[in-house]
Amino acid sequence: MKVEIEVKAFGRENIDGTIDAFKSTELSRVYYLSEDTTLAEVLTLLNGAFDEAESNYADPEQCLGKIVIRAKKENGEIHFLG
Repeated sequence: MKVEIEVKAFGRENIDGTIDAFKSTELSRVYYLSEDTTLAEVLTLLNGAFDEAESNYADPEQCLGKIVIRAKKENGEIHFLG
């Protein structure tokens, strides 16, 4: 199954000569995983993406993540897309 993980870290930044400045880091990763993959394993991938985003942006005000697994139901069965 195709699993998409997105993480965005952002917040205010101090830059001389500006009134307001903001910085953000956004990551997007796509994994093809077995249907036997556990939620804990997917959360480990998400945690790795959080760590990577935070390493590119020290002390962000917010760090948000999203996990997407696309599926459709056809003839009473669930089929994963991707």
